Amino acid sequence: MNKIAKQRLNENLKQSMRYLTLVFNDFFILAIIFLFGALMFWYAQSMKTMPSNLWFYKPLVGLLLFLPLLTGRLVTLIREADMQFLFTQDENMGEYLRPMHRYSLVLPFILELLLAGIVFPFATIKAEISSIEYILLIVTMLITKEAELEVEKANLYFGKKIGFGLVSVIVLIIAVIGAYYPITALVFAIIAEYGAIPNFKPIFGKKMNKKVIFDWRYAVESERARKDRVYSIFSMFTDVKERRVAIKRRKYLDFLLPKSLAGENPNRFLYRRSLLRNPEYLNLVVRMTLFAILISWLVQDWRWALGLSALVIFLTIYQLLPMASEYDSNIMYHVYPIVKDNREKDMAKVLNLVLLGQWLLISILWFVILPFDLNIFTAVAALFVFIWFMVLVYLPNKVRAKNRR
Repeated sequence: MNKIAKQRLNENLKQSMRYLTLVFNDFFILAIIFLFGALMFWYAQSMKTMPSNLWFYKPLVGLLLFLPLLTGRLVTLIREADMQFLFTQDENMGEYLRPMHRYSLVLPFILELLLAGIVFPFATIKAEISSIEYILLIVTMLITKEAELEVEKANLYFGKKIGFGLVSVIVLIIAVIGAYYPITALVFAIIAEYGAIPNFKPIFGKKMNKKVIFDWRYAVESERARKDRVYSIFSMFTDVKERRVAIKRRKYLDFLLPKSLAGENPNRFLYRRSLLRNPEYLNLVVRMTLFAILISWLVQDWRWALGLSALVIFLTIYQLLPMASEYDSNIMYHVYPIVKDNREKDMAKVLNLVLLGQWLLISILWFVILPFDLNIFTAVAALFVFIWFMVLVYLPNKVRAKNRR
């Protein structure tokens, strides 16, 4: 079983590296460097004017050090076929999960140590936490992550399941306590670590599952959900063929659809519903809008905010282009008498409303997060002209060329 685990880990690492090379391309690396530099510049400037030892500083330190622990769920790489071919190996699953456990600790530990280094000046100077206490707090966070994975491993066996939400709340409480009383939090973390092991009573109040009968169906579903979360991150930058897309109706967005189908254009009908019900397109619009707002807040300058927001809107349109040919492989789309000559105009009309909503939200928040002056009105007008050009000129030409190919 240990050999199978290592083989699967190697395959998973190769797959992850293949997608990571596509995610961390030259443009994204430059964007990360720029955003990280802007954030560090703001951090350094704020440290000079920030008052010391306010009441919420220590809980904030605990919250920041808790955030990396939300990553790194237990990697099992269990497949659906294992329910038939490995179902007799229940007693050997501990050996299989041991290297998986170590592998799952790598990402959260790296992120925790990196963030701890960034937060260190704020914690020691402004929150007035001593260096020794801060080190104890970091050790506490690492131990609680170890205990968290032990809970996830125990959940893979039949018996009482402890939800990730409950575990996260307990870890957050330990992190906040650790900002005030690091030794006490460290003791709680050690109790949680031993409590997550069978035959010990953890702070959750119940004994964990005895590792006897492996819950294969639960393990398969948990791993499938974890991989879908990873693939959803990769899909923000590249196509992921392994990802399962669940297209479903979202009733809370029905108000964006016309109440009557009388006179409705077939292409606009399909594009509008595809945009609202396909999570890849809908999540893309939401993420890119939030990203534009975030970088505007970081740069705090209307010129940079305008340029970077225009770039984000361009990338939004570029990544929505596959929607134009989404129904080309659907035989019913070709059977029905749907006019396909003006698809680019129909798609432009659908995206026009989306981009105008994006422009409106970004513009409103510019007035809130940027220093107020008359230049903001100039930036808002310039962004509107840019969107108008992209929708009426760039998008139809790009879709038309795509259809010809």
